[in-house]
Amino acid sequence: MKKNPLLGALPIIAQALGRRLGVEVVIGARDRAETDGRTIHLPPLPAESASLAVLANGYIDHEAAHLRYTDFGRPKPPGWAGYLVNLLEDIRIERALGAAYPGSRRNLAALVARLEAGAPSAPPPDAPVVAQVLGALQALLRARLLGQDALAASAAVLEARLDATLPEGVVVKLLALAFEVRHAASTAEVIALAARIVAMLREEASPPAPAEVPAPAGPPAAADDPAPTGPLTAADDPAPAGSPTTGNDPVPAGSPTTGNAPFGSSAPAAADDPAPAGPPTAAASGSGAGAAIADARAAALAALLEDDAGAAPEVLEVLDVGARAGALLTAGANARPAAAVRLAEYDPSPPNVDPAGAVARARAATARLRRRLGVLVQARREDDAWRADRGRRLDPASLYRPCAGQPVRFARRAAREAPATAVGLLLDRSGSMDSLIALAGQAVLATALALEAISGVACWAAAFPGRRDDRVLPLKAFAESARRVAGRFGGPAGGGTPLAAALWRAGAELARRPEPRRLLVVATDGDPDDVEAARQIIARCRAGGIEVLGLGIGQSLASVRAVFGPDDAAAIATLAELAPALFGMLESRL
Repeated sequence: MKKNPLLGALPIIAQALGRRLGVEVVIGARDRAETDGRTIHLPPLPAESASLAVLANGYIDHEAAHLRYTDFGRPKPPGWAGYLVNLLEDIRIERALGAAYPGSRRNLAALVARLEAGAPSAPPPDAPVVAQVLGALQALLRARLLGQDALAASAAVLEARLDATLPEGVVVKLLALAFEVRHAASTAEVIALAARIVAMLREEASPPAPAEVPAPAGPPAAADDPAPTGPLTAADDPAPAGSPTTGNDPVPAGSPTTGNAPFGSSAPAAADDPAPAGPPTAAASGSGAGAAIADARAAALAALLEDDAGAAPEVLEVLDVGARAGALLTAGANARPAAAVRLAEYDPSPPNVDPAGAVARARAATARLRRRLGVLVQARREDDAWRADRGRRLDPASLYRPCAGQPVRFARRAAREAPATAVGLLLDRSGSMDSLIALAGQAVLATALALEAISGVACWAAAFPGRRDDRVLPLKAFAESARRVAGRFGGPAGGGTPLAAALWRAGAELARRPEPRRLLVVATDGDPDDVEAARQIIARCRAGGIEVLGLGIGQSLASVRAVFGPDDAAAIATLAELAPALFGMLESRL
C-alpha cells in the first residue's frame, strides 16, 4: 500500500496520535520535548525520520499516559518510597494506556528497544545496591508485565544478581509486592503499594528479638554439694602417685600429658584445656563463611534503605523512559534544523465584528461566484442518458421504428453523484498585505459564502500569521456557518509571511477529512518568507491528494505562479475579478 506523503509526515502523525489519545500535542513552539501537565510539546521535527518517529511516538504515548492517568495533585513521599512511586507509576500508566489503546504497546516497546540499543539501562555489577534493585524492578516489570522484550535478558541477569545481594527471602517478598502494581487503579494505590514495600524492607532489616530461654525444672546443684554416692568411675578415681595426670589435676613438672592413652596415640584434650592450634574443621569453616555472606547481605539491605540522598536520583534518571526519550528527541531534532518543519498552531478566534455587514459587502461577488459555481457543480451532477433495447421507459425519438420494422428503443438514465469536496481557504495577513488586506479578506469571505451554498462542499478558513509566525487565526471551522462568522474576516495585517507553517496546518486539517476530494486555496501576495519550504509542502500536499491553488491579491500573476506553478495560480486586483479568476481555477476541479 502506497504511503500518503502528507499523512505519513512525522509532525502530522504526532498530532494525530495526540488527538487519538485525547491530549494536545504542540510541535515547534518550543525547542525541546517536554510536558507542562496539560500539553505535550515537541521540538520542530523533520517531515521524515524513522528514528525520530520511534522516539516521538513512544514519548507521546508515555507522556499522554501520565496526563490521562496520573494524579499530579497527590504528594509524592520522600526517600525510597518516592523512588518506588516513580517507577511503579510508570508501569501502571503504560499498562492502563495499553488496555485502552492497544497500539500504544507497540509504540512503547519500540521506544524501549531503541533506548536499550543506544544505552542499556542495566547497572554494572559494581553499581550501588540501590541501582541494582531499581534496575531489576524496572527490567522485570517492563519485560513481564508490559511485554517489552528488549529488557527480558537483562531482567534475568538482574534478578539473579538481586538473589545474591539481598538476604534470603527478601527478593521473593520484594517481587511479590512489586508485581501487585498490575492491580493498582490509581496514583494513590501506587503510593500505598510503595509504602508497603518500604515497610517490608525495614522489617527485614530489623534484627530479630532474642529468644527467651525457659528456666530449668529443678534447682541447680550447689557448688559445694558432696560427690554422689556409688561406685567411682575412672574419671572420679584419684590418680595414683606417679601415674600420669588427667582431668583438672595439676601436672607435675616433666610428666607426660597423654593420660591413659596407649603409646603412640594422641589423647583427647581435657574439657578445660585450650584448643590445639591447627586448621579449623570443614563445618567451622562453612559456618564462618555463611555468617560472612549473611552479614554482607544484611549490610546491603541496610545501605539500600539508607540511600535517600545519594545515588538514587541519578539512577532514576537512567531508568526514566520519558526523560530519556525526550532528551534523545530534542537532540535529534536540533541536529537537523534545516530539515525541521513547523506545523502552525491555532490562536484564539478573532472578534466577530458585524457579520451581517461583512456579508452584505461581499454579497455582489458572492452572488455571481455562487451562481457560476452552482451551474458548474450541477453540470457535473447531471444524469448520464442513453438508449437501450430494454428498459421501462420508451424513447420518444424512436417511436417510428416499429413502423419501419425495427425494434423499439428505450431511454435509460443513470444518476451520477459528484464527489463530496473539502475546501480549505488560507488568508495571508502579513505586513506586506497591508494595503490589500480588505480586498483579500472580502475575496476569501466571498469564496467561503459561495462554497458553503453548494451541496456536498465543506469549507474551512484561517488567516496567517497569528500572534506569532508559528500560529494561525481560525476564521471558520468546517462545522461553522460562514454567514455567522463573517465578521472574523476583516482583521488587520501584520507580521511576516510564514506560508509553509500555515500550509502544514491546512494540509493537516484537510488530510483527515472524509471527503474524497480536497482543495486548498491560498490568497496571498506571492512573497513567502521561505519560498523553497513553501514549494516543498505544496508538492507534499499535491502528492497526498490535495489540490493547492494560489490566488494572488494585487500582485502580478508571475509572482504567484513562481510559488504555486503556472497551472494553479490566478491573480486579481479588484473584488469584481474574483468570480472569473476563481471560476477559471475551479472549473476543472469541482
